[in-house]
Amino acid sequence: MKNRYDERAPRLGAEPAPSPPLDPDPGLDLAGLDLTALDLDGKIRLLTGADNWRLPAEDRLKLRPLAMSDGPAGVRGVVMDERAPSSSLPCPSALGATWDPGLVAEVGRALGAEARAKNIDILLAPTVHLMRTPLGGRGFECFSEDPVLTAGIAAAYVRGVQSAGVACAVKHYLCNESETQRWTYDVRAAESVLRELYLVPFEACVREAGAAVVMSGYNSVNGATMTENTTLLRGVLKDEWGFAGAVLSDWHAARSTEATALAGLDLVMPGPGGPWGAQLAAAVRAGLVPEELIDDKVRRLLHVAGTIDGARKEAGADEAGRADPELLRRAAAAAFTLLRNEDGALPLGGDVRRLALIGPNAVHPVTQGGGSASVPPTGALSPAQALRAALASQAEVTTELVTEPGCITWAAVPEPDPATLVDPVTGQPGTRLEFRAGRGDLLAAEHRTATMFTWWDNLPEGVGWGGQGRIILRARFRAGQDGPHLVGAGGVGQLTLTVDGTVQAQGRTPVPADPVEAMVRPGEIRATVDLRAGQEAEVEVALLPENWAQGPISIRLGVVPAPDEDAMLAAAVRAAAGADAAVVVVGSGPATESEGFDRLGLGLTGRQDELVRAVAAVNDRTIVVVNSGMPVLMPWADDVAAVGCAWLPGQATGEALADVLLGRVEPGGRLPVTLPAAEADCPVLHAIPVDGTLHYDEGLLIGYRGFDRSGAEPRFPFGHGLGYTTWSLDSVRVEGPGQTRPAGPAAVLELTLTGRNLGERPGRDVQQVYVRPPDGDPSRPVRTLAAFAGLTAGPGETAQARVTVPARAFGRWDEAAGDWVYPPGEYLVEVGWSSRDLPASVLVTRT
Repeated sequence: MKNRYDERAPRLGAEPAPSPPLDPDPGLDLAGLDLTALDLDGKIRLLTGADNWRLPAEDRLKLRPLAMSDGPAGVRGVVMDERAPSSSLPCPSALGATWDPGLVAEVGRALGAEARAKNIDILLAPTVHLMRTPLGGRGFECFSEDPVLTAGIAAAYVRGVQSAGVACAVKHYLCNESETQRWTYDVRAAESVLRELYLVPFEACVREAGAAVVMSGYNSVNGATMTENTTLLRGVLKDEWGFAGAVLSDWHAARSTEATALAGLDLVMPGPGGPWGAQLAAAVRAGLVPEELIDDKVRRLLHVAGTIDGARKEAGADEAGRADPELLRRAAAAAFTLLRNEDGALPLGGDVRRLALIGPNAVHPVTQGGGSASVPPTGALSPAQALRAALASQAEVTTELVTEPGCITWAAVPEPDPATLVDPVTGQPGTRLEFRAGRGDLLAAEHRTATMFTWWDNLPEGVGWGGQGRIILRARFRAGQDGPHLVGAGGVGQLTLTVDGTVQAQGRTPVPADPVEAMVRPGEIRATVDLRAGQEAEVEVALLPENWAQGPISIRLGVVPAPDEDAMLAAAVRAAAGADAAVVVVGSGPATESEGFDRLGLGLTGRQDELVRAVAAVNDRTIVVVNSGMPVLMPWADDVAAVGCAWLPGQATGEALADVLLGRVEPGGRLPVTLPAAEADCPVLHAIPVDGTLHYDEGLLIGYRGFDRSGAEPRFPFGHGLGYTTWSLDSVRVEGPGQTRPAGPAAVLELTLTGRNLGERPGRDVQQVYVRPPDGDPSRPVRTLAAFAGLTAGPGETAQARVTVPARAFGRWDEAAGDWVYPPGEYLVEVGWSSRDLPASVLVTRT
């Protein structure tokens, strides 16, 4: 069977081609389709969701209900339920760190296959915003700070998913790069900035990868909300790019009738309510909206359905099933980005007979971000569990592993180990959920195994969203040690926490600023109770949910021995002092990176910096692994032997980390985002609207572009990453008619790059090509990434890659002309290993 993502792989950095056909079902004649079988109301009914996750069916058009699910790091399905787990993929920033479109396409195809197995037709992914600010709460859902890298990875992701017969809804069109006031802020950005930065990945997904659906965002751009933005929806997306698919609203983003219909929105979610329906029918009958426009929306919906069915016929029935765990393990290792490695501190070899594994994320890693990107995972080994298993499998040497968390990072009381909980009614391991009416009558009950639950819909009548019923979470908790234990009860509304029949805490938690906070970090009440090791205590959390219209409803139980951080730190230092090497895994805490809120700062939470410094002071071979989807400050980076970024690696977190640390695989990652030395150096830090407006005053100078222009020295530059071997760049050869070319949209530059593996083991190198323009305009970047290529070779071997530098790399958007222009002059084409390490160059003259 053919892999369509291989057949149609883009040339990296290639000029966008005309929109490819969306491969609709050949049995569906869209052009000649007769819609007269439906009256106006019947057609309009198809354009709003039938419920929270599905579009309506229509037998007369042979249209089945199309089901949607959140992504992009796993396909959750239509419920958040631990009984229906999902593969948890490396987060998009990790996929961006691979700089490997082929691998990402492979992951995308596996994701599409799992979506099919869950009966999902449209995956709400990928997120193709740029990492404008390192504090963006949803930055881990993005691929990079650079548009060319984002476009290359995103297009591969879309091809992979859609080749399995699932449509991608590329999101969130446009400029939804931060979470603070994301529902309402108005982005003010010059057209040249939109064209040269923020539109680039969307254009690649549409024109190169054939994305079937584009999701519009909540925010406004230059005064028009995106669901009503005629210039960007109809003018750019549909008319200029020739987008043949459907524009889908983000959930509850459509807030008007005529304006959204006329601007180019095609589908409104969720349903069955919303601003269309009868109101839109009335607007058509009143002559405010042409019925031909409704017909166009229906045809676009049918085009999406045909795309899905056509791809499924080609893929075959075998393209449905759980993603291969070994593929996810390989992808997580390929994303691991080694930033520093002094004196060969890594990989760990036979000289390490006692290894200290330290840090809060060594014991409880953060494997995924919060919000729409989260899934109930199929299960994962922690770094401590995986490394212990890997060391035990070594035949040649015995290594003792000592593990200490060292400090805490949580703000809410952590959820207890499932092995410590018993359903008080059935006696089975797990918990009990009860739904009770306002007077206490039992409406329904379930045996469950999780300790946090979220609902968008499907609660028993009378419970939640205005009802007076309560949700009750019960469990018998068995203590593992003597002493005080913290017990937390979470939810939005009136909470009561009871232990062994005694009310320990009561209170009302506030409605969060963003609805997604309710599912990620709901308010909490807590109590401290003394327990003996082996003692069982019955814990009950009762929630009367807050009456709010759009928010999900969550309930949560947390139990943990009350921490003594001074003792934890001292134990970690003792372990490190007696070890041949110390691996310290630090990073984001639970509910730190998420949709719904931005981060407050770049510093590691809690006492993690103190922990790293204390360990480094007693062990010269201290290796720090950062488990974070976005940049953090590393003030200790020069004081430790090695530093690496694991990102948010998904379910294969532990195994992939063990593979890299022990040298079983190459750390393949390169930075998709600049890591700053100080917050003040960031070109854009906080993205807080002023009077509802978010000004993109930095223009084109985000990420490494801003660092280059200001001269600030990053902690680690964009594109940087090390392997376990070293490379030379032997030659950069210009192919074709020479280094003088006519300026214009067709004048691409073909380069052949030759590199040599100088080390003693096989490896992969990533060569990056940047273009430096001839003028020194301070409002423009010093250089911009134009293309990249991976080289793979064995010890002492050479490898070549052919790279296309598109004409667009030598162009800029002229607002007066309303088009791309290609200024003549001498352009320096630089090649190397990061935005700050470019040892080779060629001068290209554009006439």
